[in-house]
Amino acid sequence: YAFFDKYFKKIGNCVGATSCPGGQGKDSAHYLLSWYYSWGGSLDTSSAWAWRIGSSSSHQGYQNVLAAYALSQVPELQPDSPTGVQDWATSFDRQLEFLQWLQSAEGGIAGGATNSWKGSYDTPPTGLSQFYGMYYDWQPVYTDP
Repeated sequence: YAFFDKYFKKIGNCVGATSCPGGQGKDSAHYLLSWYYSWGGSLDTSSAWAWRIGSSSSHQGYQNVLAAYALSQVPELQPDSPTGVQDWATSFDRQLEFLQWLQSAEGGIAGGATNSWKGSYDTPPTGLSQFYGMYYDWQPVYTDP
């Protein structure tokens, strides 16, 4: 879930909560490690319920290039899932691109990117740099309720 948009919306230029389509296949995957993902449910089988939540934002501080490399290149660590190795290989490349994109002329790396803005797909910011169509955010998730 960490590779995907919070609501599995298409990545990049996703404007309009009802007009921006849900992803098909993996086009809702940004291949970055997002802010969080979580799931849970009841222990009471007589009133069962479950939930899953994620984030549309990725921060530079949550990327793990070494893990992405290891999970895609080290046979003993490669996942058994059908697309796991390729997913982590894509993540490795994307994380390196992301860190380079975030690097300032002064050398600092800060911020991240989001597929929605302030928790909404309806109000995109203007004038911000984009990474694969996701908006630069100097404080990812802080403004996303």
